[in-house]
Order: sequence, then structure tokens, then C-alpha cells
Amino acid sequence: MSAPVPEISTEPSAPLRVRTVNELRYYLMVTGCPQCGKGPLQLAHAPPRCERFTRYALPVRCRACEAQREVEFICEFELPESGAGSETVNPKPAPSAVIDLAGWLSLFYLLAESASQAPDAVAARREGYRAGLCLAEALKFYGDDELPPETAFYAERSAAAFHEHPEGFAKERLLRMHAKLPSLDVMRRNIERDVLAPRPRWWQFWRRSS
Repeated sequence: MSAPVPEISTEPSAPLRVRTVNELRYYLMVTGCPQCGKGPLQLAHAPPRCERFTRYALPVRCRACEAQREVEFICEFELPESGAGSETVNPKPAPSAVIDLAGWLSLFYLLAESASQAPDAVAARREGYRAGLCLAEALKFYGDDELPPETAFYAERSAAAFHEHPEGFAKERLLRMHAKLPSLDVMRRNIERDVLAPRPRWWQFWRRSS
């Protein structure tokens, strides 16, 4: 089964209430461009250091057609500027209000594939950690039942994918995928070591190469 992509509204009537800027970035990755219908959308420049509950308007650009528009959002949490903590998506147990279950699963498949094709081990570990975070967000939609509730899908396309292929959304299936990954704590510590690892000076590199 191919990764389901939700049909999320591209013109919200109110600012997006996201938990973190990372959640906003992921929202843009699974949101179609209103001009060409493709994407993904991405922030046109780095966002400011967000203050909680402050309203921001940032330009976003479609990578397919280069069309630009503004997205208004409010962040509920602040994050450190660097390190593994800066990858946090949603520090609370409640599921996302802007990306549905199908969207998080799409992001997991996308980032897991990106990790498998990463140019080096450091990039692979970071993409793998991001994939694990997205899978954890998907699991927040489940209760005690094997299948998720209808409220886990925010768009008709997502709900249709669920009804056509419910086996792809089985909780046990997601838990098996989750069990194959290192724990988020282990992945986070690996990312932190990558960030803190000293980089060789140019003359040290020359000495090793000579």
C-alpha cells in the first residue's frame, strides 16, 4: 500500500495552532499547493525564534511551481535552537490538530525512505529520528481499539484511504513498525552526540590524509 496523503485545506480561516514550528513544517510537507495542486510547500526562509501564543505570518513557497503565499500560525511551545530537542514535534500526548493520522503515516514513510538514502550516517540518524517522531505522532490517535476512530481523519481523502485499506491503519501493524526502530530516547542521544562531536580542524584532516 502506498503512503496515504491527506487532502488538508490550504486556506485555513484562522491561524494554524501548531505545537511547534516543526509541526508547521510537516504540515506544509503534506499540504497541496493552491496554485498547482502539487508541492511540497516549504517556508521561504528560516522562522524567528517563536514566543508562545504569538501570532506569526510567514511566506511559504511551492517547490513545484515556486508560487508564494503567507501562512499565519500560532506556536504553543518553544524549542531550543539546536540539538535533538529542536526536532521535537509535539511535547504533549494529545494528537495534532492540523495533521491527521494519514498525514503522519505519510511523513513516516517519506522520512524513513529519506533515511535509507541519506549520504552519510549522521544524516541517516537524523532522518530516522524524524521518522520515528512522526510514527509516534500517528500512534497518539489510537485508543484501545485495533482501528483508529473516524475523528483521526480530517479530510475526505484521508477517510477514504482508511475505508479502502483499513489494514494499513491497524494499530498492531504500526506497533510492529515502531518495535523495529530504536527507542526515541536512544535516537535522540545519538543525535545529541552527533551535534556535540568535535569536528576535525583543517590541518588535522590534512595530517590524516598525508
